[in-house]
Amino acid sequence: MRLPISWLKEYVEFSDTPQGLAEKLTLSGTEVEAIEPVGGTFEGIVVGEILRVEKHPNADKLTLCAVNTGAGEITVVCGAPNARAGMKVPFAPAGVTLPNGLKLEARKVRGVESRGMLCAEDELKLSDDHSGLMELDAGLAPGTPLAEVLGPPDTVLELEVTPNRPDCLSVIGIAREVAALYGAKLRRPEVQLREAGEPVEKLTSVEILDPDGCPRYTARILKNVRIGPSPAWMRRRLELSGVRAINNVVDITNYVMLECGQPLHAFDQKLLGEGRIVVRRFREGEKLATLDGIERPMDAGMLVIADARRPVAVAGVMGGAGSEINDGTETVLLESAYFKPQDNRATSKRLGLSTESSYRFERGIDIETVEWASRRAAALMVEHAGAAAAPGVLDVYPGRSERRRVTCRIARLHELLGVAPSAAEVRAVLGSLELPIVSADESSCTVEIPSFRVDLEMEADLIEEFARIYGLDKLPTPPPRADLVPGANDRPLQAVTSCREHLVGLGLGETMNYSFVADRLLDLFDESDRARRVALSNPVNMEQAWMRTSLIPQMVETLGRNLAHQVAEAALFEIGRVFFQGPDGHPAEEDRLVIGLMGPVGRGGLDRRRAVRSDEMFLWIKGIWEGLAAAQRMDGVVLREAGRPWAEEGCAVELVVGGLVAGVLGLVRAGIRSEWRILGPVGVLEVSLSPLLRHVFDGRTFTPIATYPCVVRDAALVVEERIKHEDVLKIVEKAAPKELERVALFDIFMGEGIGAGRKSMAYSFTYRSPERTLTDEEANVYHEAVKAALRKELGVDVREG
Repeated sequence: MRLPISWLKEYVEFSDTPQGLAEKLTLSGTEVEAIEPVGGTFEGIVVGEILRVEKHPNADKLTLCAVNTGAGEITVVCGAPNARAGMKVPFAPAGVTLPNGLKLEARKVRGVESRGMLCAEDELKLSDDHSGLMELDAGLAPGTPLAEVLGPPDTVLELEVTPNRPDCLSVIGIAREVAALYGAKLRRPEVQLREAGEPVEKLTSVEILDPDGCPRYTARILKNVRIGPSPAWMRRRLELSGVRAINNVVDITNYVMLECGQPLHAFDQKLLGEGRIVVRRFREGEKLATLDGIERPMDAGMLVIADARRPVAVAGVMGGAGSEINDGTETVLLESAYFKPQDNRATSKRLGLSTESSYRFERGIDIETVEWASRRAAALMVEHAGAAAAPGVLDVYPGRSERRRVTCRIARLHELLGVAPSAAEVRAVLGSLELPIVSADESSCTVEIPSFRVDLEMEADLIEEFARIYGLDKLPTPPPRADLVPGANDRPLQAVTSCREHLVGLGLGETMNYSFVADRLLDLFDESDRARRVALSNPVNMEQAWMRTSLIPQMVETLGRNLAHQVAEAALFEIGRVFFQGPDGHPAEEDRLVIGLMGPVGRGGLDRRRAVRSDEMFLWIKGIWEGLAAAQRMDGVVLREAGRPWAEEGCAVELVVGGLVAGVLGLVRAGIRSEWRILGPVGVLEVSLSPLLRHVFDGRTFTPIATYPCVVRDAALVVEERIKHEDVLKIVEKAAPKELERVALFDIFMGEGIGAGRKSMAYSFTYRSPERTLTDEEANVYHEAVKAALRKELGVDVREG
C-alpha cells in the first residue's frame, strides 16, 4: 500500500521525519518497505493555457500550441495526443530544470522554434504516466506557479500490511496507528450530505438472496451527475497512491476506498434492468463480462450483483461491462457492501482476478463503515460532480452480530512482557487504538472488540496490542534459560536427530515446507482422499487453505522448483507432520518422513550425463530406504507391490513393518511431473516416523570377523515372469543350511533364448563355516539342496554359472 504523508497528516498531526515515522510504524507491526520522495519545488514552472492548436508543417505527429503563460503568448512544439485549446497544463519555459533532471533550452524542432515545454506527469516526477499532458483545473489563472497548485514536495511510504490487519489498508487506519504511537488525536472527515428530490425507496430496491455471502448492502441514488475530471488535489492523491484517475465519479469511489478501506462501486442506474439490485449466486447458463471486456469463466455458486435480468458485477471483485459509468451517465446507483471474505477469496482466485477491492474484501473489511463510506462518497459527488443525492439510503443488513468482549488481566500482561505498567497505562494505550473499555479495575480491563479489528480474539491479542504501542524495543531481553526437568524423556528428540543425521549421511539435504497447501495440489496426487482432508477456517489465501494429508506433493513441487532454477539433480528429505480426519471424525496428525530423488543422484563421474532410466531411479530410492532402515536398526521390513494414484503403474511398493503398512515408495507419474516440466523419473518415499524410531537405541550385536574362507556359487534361475525376488528369498531361507552366509541378485534378463513370459534371475550364493574351511564337495551339497528346494517350490530351471 502506498501512503502519501501529506494525506496522512490531514487526519493526524505529528512532528517527525519520514524516516522516524517509518521506524515507528515498522516496530509497531506495519513494515515500511520504501520511502519515496515525490515531486519538487517546481521552480519556474507555471500554469499555462493552450489558446490554439495547429498542425506542425513538417511533422505529422507534432502540433504547434499557442500558450498563454500569464506573461505573454509563446509557441511550443508539442507531441502529446491530448493537447487541445482551452486546456490548462504545466508549462516550463526555456532555462528551467525539470524535476526529472532535464534542463530546457529554446531550440528548433523540425524547423519551428519551441521556447519551452508542456509537461506530462512523469516529467514532473509525479507518476510514471507519459500518455499525455497533465491536465490542471480549468479555473486556474495562467502564470500561477505550479508549486502553489500542487503544494510542496511530498513523501510516499510503501507499506507491507500483514493479512491479519485489513484495518491498516486505508489512510484512516494508518492514521489511527500513528495517533496511538505519537499520543495524538485522530481527526475523521466530517460528512455533511445535502439531499434533495424523491426518497431513495421510490427510485430503486435492493434484494439479498444470499445473506451469508452478503451480510450488508447499501444503495444510494445520485441524479443529475455531470461526468468530468476530478479536482486536481484528488487526482494527485490517487496517483501518489498508485491509482489511475479516470473521471470524477470513479475517482471518488477509489478515493473513499483508499481513505477508509471500504470498496465502493458506481452503476449507471439507467443500464440496470428495472434499475434495481439483486445479490445472488451465479446461475448455470449465464454469462458475465467484466469492465475490461473479458468474459469470465464463472462457476455456478459465485456471488454476483445482478439487476432484474442478468448479473452485472462479480461481487467484491470487479464490475461488469454494460452497467459502468460512462460519459453519458446521469443517474448513479452507489453500492457500498460487505461480502464474506472466504467467498471473495475463492472467487478471486478461481478467476485469476485480483483488484484493489478484492484485496480488501478477502481480508475482511469493517462492516460498520459500509454506510459511512457511502455517505462520504455521495457528499463528494454532490460537491464535485454536481449530483443531487436522493434522500435516505437503502441499508439491507441481515447479518448483524453482537461484538465480542475480551478481558485482559494486568498480571498476565506483566508476566508475558516482563514490564509492569499500571492498569491506567494499559487502558490508555488500548483506548488510543479505539478499543473501547467497557469495564475495568486495577486487576483487569474488558474491551469490546470493534468491527474493524477482525484480528483480535483473545487476551494475548490485547497484550500484543499494548506491547507494540508501548514499544517492543522497551521490553526487556532476559538471557536465555533452560529448565532441567528430572526424569524428562528426550529420547524421541534424540531419535529424530539420529534419523536426520543418518539421512544426511546418505547424501540427502533437508527441506522444510508449510503445513498448509492448496487443494488443487492434493487433488493432483490423490483425489480420493478428499473426505479425509482438514480445511482451515480462516486461511491466509486459497493456496494455503488445507492441511496437508501427505508430504509427497510438496516434495515433488520442491524438486520442480529446483529444476526451474537449473538445479537438475537433487536428493532431498523432509520430516514433517500430516493432518487428516481420524476415525472418530476429529482431526488427527502423524509425523512422517518423505524423500525425493531427481536426476542422476546415484551415479558418479562422466556417467552422470547419461539419461536416467526408471528402473535405475526405482533402485536408488529403494537403496536409500534399505540404507536408512539398516541405520535405524529396523528388522522384518517387507516390500509389497501396491498401486498409488500418483505412481507409475507397477512402480510403487508398500513398506510393511510388523504386518502393518508404514509407508510407500515409488516413481511419480509422468502426468504429474509435467506440471513442473520434469522429464526424467522422480523417486519418492513416504513413511511414518514412528516405526523408523522404534529400535534406533536398541543394543548393537556384533559378529566375529570371518576366519575361514568362503565358497561362492552362481546360479541363473529361469522362472515365470510373475516370480519375484521376494518369492525366491523365502524358499532359500527355508531350505538354506546355516553355512549360507549371503544371497545376492545381480542380474535379471528377459529376451530371446529365455522364452515368452519367462525371465532369468542370476544369483550369487556365499557359503562359509565359522568353524573350519569348507570343501568344494560340502559346498556343492549345500548348493544342491537349495536348488532342489527352488525346483520343487517354484518350478525353476537352474542354469549353473
